[in-house]
Amino acid sequence: MGITSAPRHPTPLPLWRRLVWFASLWAGSVLSLGIVAGILRTWLKAS
Repeated sequence: MGITSAPRHPTPLPLWRRLVWFASLWAGSVLSLGIVAGILRTWLKAS
């Protein structure tokens, strides 16, 4: 009856994976802000 349990403290991700994750979050936020700004600019020019 050997039930293995998950470790309480999983090993942290390597630095390169954390940097890639951070860069993708940053790029996604910049892209979404650019899209919103473009929509607002188009909407305000049409008025």
